[in-house]
Amino acid sequence: MLISIGHCISFARAQVTINLPQANIQGRTDYIESFTGGQYSFTLIALLPTISTRAINSTSFVSTTGGGTVPLNVTHLKLEKINNLSLLGSSNDVTLSTTDQVLVSSLATVSVSAGPVILNSRFVTANQTWIAGIYKTTLSLTASGILGGSITPASQDFSISVPGFISPPASIGTTSILINDLSYYRAANGISSNSVIPLSTTVPYIPSIKTGNTQFSFSSTSAYNALPVIPVSTVNTTLTGIANATSGALSTTDQSLTNTSGIAVPTNNNQSLTYSYRIGASQLKTNFVQAGTYTVPLTYSWNKLSSAYPSGSLQAQANGSLSVVVSDLGEIVANQQTVNLAFATANDYKNGVNLNMPAHLKVSKTTPYNLYVRATSTNFASGGNSIPLNVLRIGPMAGQSGMNTITLSTTAQQLIQNADPVIDRNLNILYSIPASATSMLLNKPAGAYSANIIFSFVAP
Repeated sequence: MLISIGHCISFARAQVTINLPQANIQGRTDYIESFTGGQYSFTLIALLPTISTRAINSTSFVSTTGGGTVPLNVTHLKLEKINNLSLLGSSNDVTLSTTDQVLVSSLATVSVSAGPVILNSRFVTANQTWIAGIYKTTLSLTASGILGGSITPASQDFSISVPGFISPPASIGTTSILINDLSYYRAANGISSNSVIPLSTTVPYIPSIKTGNTQFSFSSTSAYNALPVIPVSTVNTTLTGIANATSGALSTTDQSLTNTSGIAVPTNNNQSLTYSYRIGASQLKTNFVQAGTYTVPLTYSWNKLSSAYPSGSLQAQANGSLSVVVSDLGEIVANQQTVNLAFATANDYKNGVNLNMPAHLKVSKTTPYNLYVRATSTNFASGGNSIPLNVLRIGPMAGQSGMNTITLSTTAQQLIQNADPVIDRNLNILYSIPASATSMLLNKPAGAYSANIIFSFVAP
């Protein structure tokens, strides 16, 4: 009986993987790495042969982790050395392609010993949009010419590993919404402010944002009657220039700023995201009237799409803050510039005269305020004739609260004391000369007696 025993020896296919660093992708700088391309051996003459390289089986690096390719021409190769013979200075710098490219030509004057063939690779990152994954081609390296010799293996897998990363700035800083003009309170769309955040990534992602508190903290160098308690939900945020952006009110819960398809890897891996924060007109007039600074911390997040390589979660975060800064603003508008009280009948002199002026004044003030009134002259005058100022009373119409009735004087008289901040408050004013003062009008020549009066927030 003959028993035959066979031996099967398994050889793993040779492969080289270049791990492309994140820093080179972000900085758009070339990456250089040396690797062993094979083993050189010879049988006859130990002289340098012609050594060539090319990619076989594919015209690009093809993704093994999903769709996509990387062009071969991002790779430049040089022959660094064979065993201990340095050749980097005499080697051609070749761009990888499917056509044989000569690294070095045979030289009868240069001797070489058997040993490892070391290639110097340079990857040009600048003009490529790198998407996380592993991209593979097959690299052939051959020795030819009359001098003989060979390189084994004849070919090997040659891969580029592109890391998955999302890289925002370490800190975002503060985005400020500056309310430094009353016109913002009257604008139909309220007020908004933008923050531009640069981002570098190799993966598609969904951006989100959340606040550190449910309410704004408040600080002010101005006086205030009550501490403002303002929810962060009074501010809406979105991304501008992003087709599938969504918007929502700020919250302590993460708010996604795109739909579930997220944002694709940007061209050249770098982009700037414009975050827009808006306070609507009604929210502005209701919540941000008191002068001061309203601040809340923000956490920005960027999460890789779950379907994208690499598997598992990948998140980047950065911290910042949002401030709403309300300046100390004030305005008094007299909607009617002229007030006429006419004494036309005997009853007017007997009973006095009243004149209601609805919405006569419109007041806006972003701090607690007093309202004063005074005359600029000592009398009502008509030519050389005069009537004392103190015949006139100024006060509230029926139903108008929070206002005193004063007797006109050249000294500022207080109509309103320590009222809360307000925007566009209409004041209904009653001008009157009571029956008790009409005696000062008797025996005065007929005519129009006038004086200028000034309403102000301060008493000069």
